[in-house]
Amino acid sequence: MITITCDRCDDPFDVADAEAGNKAACPECGDINRVPGARAENAPGGGSGSVAGEGDVKKKDRAEAEGYPPDSGPEQRVLLVRRCWARSRPLKFAGASLLMLAGPAGLIWALVSAHEPWTRWLWLVPFLLGAAALAWWGVERLTAAIEITIKRTVQKTGLFSRSSSEVVHDNIRNVQVDQNVWQRVWKVGRLGISSSGQDGVEIQINHLPNPDRIRKVIDLYRDEL
Repeated sequence: MITITCDRCDDPFDVADAEAGNKAACPECGDINRVPGARAENAPGGGSGSVAGEGDVKKKDRAEAEGYPPDSGPEQRVLLVRRCWARSRPLKFAGASLLMLAGPAGLIWALVSAHEPWTRWLWLVPFLLGAAALAWWGVERLTAAIEITIKRTVQKTGLFSRSSSEVVHDNIRNVQVDQNVWQRVWKVGRLGISSSGQDGVEIQINHLPNPDRIRKVIDLYRDEL
């Protein structure tokens, strides 16, 4: 048996030698922990040393070789990704920006042309419409995010009130990226994640920047594919 200490609750628990180099859930808090390599009785330099399992070495190489935290130790954040703003809606963003510019430009033109004073206020309408659209998209961007740690991916939604949905990396069945032609050009898209314990897609969020990169980062912390 191999005795390990949970990264989250510090509670020791035993796992079978066959699980060396894999991951195991803590029976106390459910946190996912990396099981070190089994002890080698005839290891050079003494029989009490522990040797990292081959799977452990591969996992560490996959994450650290790409410049990310290793797939072991206490849980830590790897990425926090929010939805795009301008890149996900380039035409709408350009239109809203033009409306905002049209307002002051029209107001100046009305002043120079000596139009009726009440007509000058009409140019506030396109300005307010453009500003409202940009403000709405800015708030919408803050209401959803994907957080990737070394152990799980969490979707967070809401601004003042929060809700979340998470999938442990070792339980992921499929990571899906959906992009139309326009989204491929601008490198944005929809990310969907489903786990082996559920039938549907548990995490799904649109307008994410570089969704292929996000998928590759998640794959670094999954079991060997």
